[in-house]
Amino acid sequence: MPHRVGGVEFQVDGVEFMHSHGPERLDIRLSKEGQASVLKTGQALPHRAQVHSEAGWVSLRIENSQDLGKAKRVIQLAYEKAKKNPEDLKPR
Repeated sequence: MPHRVGGVEFQVDGVEFMHSHGPERLDIRLSKEGQASVLKTGQALPHRAQVHSEAGWVSLRIENSQDLGKAKRVIQLAYEKAKKNPEDLKPR
């Protein structure tokens, strides 16, 4: 589905858990624990907007095959969280 600021939005049960900004950048929403883990291990970058960062969003740049592997792991974490607890992702 098209994302409101461009790119493609991905949803679980009608709730966004990830979107792309072209082929090289992804924004992904995780639990706060998941966010802390992927930031600590260097699998993702903090989201550039503080309000989104506080909500568990991280950003990924895909520039090579190693980045693609990291992206797959982080996307899987986000998808599993969204599938298990979609209510946690709804805006409040």
